[in-house]
Amino acid sequence: MSADNGIYILKTKDQYRVAHLQAIDNVSWSIIDGNWQNEKETRGKCVPTRVIEMWGKCKYTRDENVAFKIAHKWASSLPICEYGVNVITYNKTWKHIVGDAKKYAQKEIDYIRKTGDEDRWDVEQLKSIADGSYFERM
Repeated sequence: MSADNGIYILKTKDQYRVAHLQAIDNVSWSIIDGNWQNEKETRGKCVPTRVIEMWGKCKYTRDENVAFKIAHKWASSLPICEYGVNVITYNKTWKHIVGDAKKYAQKEIDYIRKTGDEDRWDVEQLKSIADGSYFERM
């Protein structure tokens, strides 16, 4: 059985955030469109709501060296870190990502309601991203 985990540094235009995550490929998963990695024009792109779900509660630093020190220390403290330390680059500012996530979360909520899949997804978390209350709890 695979741990499927790693320490992932989110590098944006204005900061770095470090998280211990599993199933990192979910960063490209859209509730509306499925796995963006399978679409030629969006392959490898991050879905803003998944970025918020994965790194939104993390503290940030503006110093790349600090981010790497945190990441390597964290990785060395884990019994298993299958994929080690990796960087995910999102070429926008954190504020821009948050704005995109608020809009996209509402689109995902509308899609979930239309398809009747409320039990399958964490709609409350999406609502909190869409209305901004998710960020107040930080």
